[in-house]
Amino acid sequence: MRTQTEPQIGATGIVADLSSAFAGARGWLSNILDLFTLEARRAGMTLVMMLACGAIGAILVVAAWLGLMAGLALAAVAHGIGWGAALAAVAVANLAAAAALFWLCAAVSRSLLFSGTRRQLRTKRLELV
Repeated sequence: MRTQTEPQIGATGIVADLSSAFAGARGWLSNILDLFTLEARRAGMTLVMMLACGAIGAILVVAAWLGLMAGLALAAVAHGIGWGAALAAVAVANLAAAAALFWLCAAVSRSLLFSGTRRQLRTKRLELV
């Protein structure tokens, strides 16, 4: 003869198994989220450091460029060219370099129009012949 307590023990076993499975899944998810937050914090700090180094590097490059241009102007003056002409030549050289860089940026930006993606997303028109 079976008693009524046996199904309750089986049901309790299933509940305990489900409870431990959910607890394990919750623990696993908690560990994954902890790892994600630690890596996100590390990535954020690395990004800040990269931006700071980039800004400092840009300032140093500008300072070096200004020193180079001043040196070229001084060399031109040492060779008998007037200050006005030397500074004008340096300014024209800088403007020419800037114009070349702007032209290069404009030429390269044409490939950023996602033309292949737009062509694939464009609706096909039925052509009646």
